Formats: sequence, structure tokens, C-alpha cells
Amino acid sequence: MRVEELTDEQWQVWRDLRLEALLDTPIGFGELHADALCKTDEDWQAVPRRPGLQLLAWDGDRPVGMAGGFRREDGTPVLYAVYVQPAARGGAGLELLVDRVVAWCAPEPLVLDVHVDNHRAHAAYLKLGFVDTGGRTDGGGIDGRGLVEMIRRPPVLGEVSD
Repeated sequence: MRVEELTDEQWQVWRDLRLEALLDTPIGFGELHADALCKTDEDWQAVPRRPGLQLLAWDGDRPVGMAGGFRREDGTPVLYAVYVQPAARGGAGLELLVDRVVAWCAPEPLVLDVHVDNHRAHAAYLKLGFVDTGGRTDGGGIDGRGLVEMIRRPPVLGEVSD
């Protein structure tokens, strides 16, 4: 398993994974599948040039996951667009993607918002070292339900992990 930054030539891979993700977990993203289908090739081709970081996870020559990082207007680094195909879940893909985004924003902590009903994602983020901040965005989900804010702080230099 390897993780690489999205290149201009891989925009179709990102598009296909994104569309798959929106069907797999409709509440997990801030976009509806139907809206994503309306995007033009030019829209998708712009993704690799967005500010921040866009990543693909590969199992051999097969793309199995994606994730990205961007900065809010206040500079806070945010994890977004996280998806791993069902057949690849439980492997190293999610951890590799998230660790790469954590490294991108270090030494700053990384935040994310997870839908209140996306229990699978919430549990996965807890296993990866994220903790609930107590922050909530009522009505922030794609379906009008709430979002839970989570944070992961980068390891301190010289810190021993469990």
C-alpha cells in the first residue's frame, strides 16, 4: 500500500473515487452524488491544483482511497474527502492517508468534522488518535443533521507512542 499526491493526470481517478464515496456514504461528505455528477471535466481537472493537499492510496496499481487537507480562512488545517473502498477497509490505507495529512500540517493539529450518524468513520478516527473537541455544528451535515468536530495533535518530537 502506498500514498501519493494527486497529479494532474490522475483527475479521473479522484473523480471516480469521489463519486463512489458519495454513493457509499452519502452523509459523509458535504456534497450530494447528483451534484457531483453535474461537474464538468474542467471542474475535476482543477482538483490537483487546489490549495492544500490531495492524496490517493494505491494497492499495487489499483486506487483504493483518497483524502485531502486544506486550510480554513483562519489557517486551521482540515482533513477532508476521506474515503477507502470497502474491500480495503481495515488495512493500512486509512492510516497512511491520515498520517500524510497530519505530516503536511505539522506541527499544527489537524481537525475534521464527522456526521453525527457516521459511527463507522467516528470509530475509525478515534483509533487513529483523533479526539472529540466538544464542538458541534448543528445542521451542518448534508442532510441537515449535526457534525462533530474532532482533532488530532501531531506527536511531540521525542514522544514515545504506545
